[in-house]
Amino acid sequence: MLDKSDESLTRVYNALANPTRRQIVQILKERGKAGFKELHETLKISVGALYHHLDSLEGFVAQGADRKYVLTDDGRAAINAFSTGEERIIANAAQTPTTESRFGFLSSELLFGRTVFNYLSREPLRSLPIAAMILALGGAISFMTNLEPILLFYLNPTQGIAKTWFLLLFPLGWFITFAVADIMCNLFYRRSGGELSLVNGTAFAMLPLLLVPGLILLVQPFSAVIQSATAFTILLQIGVQVWVVCLLSSAISISKGLKMERTALISLAVMYLNITAVIFALSLGLF
Repeated sequence: MLDKSDESLTRVYNALANPTRRQIVQILKERGKAGFKELHETLKISVGALYHHLDSLEGFVAQGADRKYVLTDDGRAAINAFSTGEERIIANAAQTPTTESRFGFLSSELLFGRTVFNYLSREPLRSLPIAAMILALGGAISFMTNLEPILLFYLNPTQGIAKTWFLLLFPLGWFITFAVADIMCNLFYRRSGGELSLVNGTAFAMLPLLLVPGLILLVQPFSAVIQSATAFTILLQIGVQVWVVCLLSSAISISKGLKMERTALISLAVMYLNITAVIFALSLGLF
């Protein structure tokens, strides 16, 4: 049973500070129960955002045997226990701006692409052409630089491979990355839906990979500096891998509504798969 101790009040305020979460609780109070699809259609928010809010309401909202969401005893007590004045305090808390350091802002925007991925999640259909352009650009740059993309790495081309295949290898690497991420979300965290948002997100997360062949393409006319740029290119590729893992974690988090520590494991698993594939290919003498 929920009491009015400081700890309980803080927990309720944190859970209900967001207007969308208050709306979810109100829907369940009025209807008794509601399925995920019903909530999604009523609230008109992304799948990932809905999962995130439901996770934040843990303890106040639960799923019944029929997989529909209902208010728990604590959830009903939280609604009944607080006066209108206290509800106003909760609502005002949601409108209070939070301060963020400049470093925190830069890391969330540049390293994790928070604003971009939120937009891709809200407008998945409108964002689809952007994802297609990124994939087409990746294929074109691979073709022009004669570098073979293997998921998240670039290697010298396989002997005898037709150069036209280079146009397809970058999109193929994206598709494998997307498929592995989506399967792992379903398999380990039971998170389905949000596929279109994840399609766009994984494409954008792979955008930094184009820095490596892009740099090579820029210095190709200056053959004298290519040798000196080799070490820098290697370091750049390592940095790019870290950046891609961060972006991929953020894309999965927003698309599927998972916490970053969970999506980081998925991103690292994708990277591990990538490294394993490259080592296997090298052991076979393909490169």
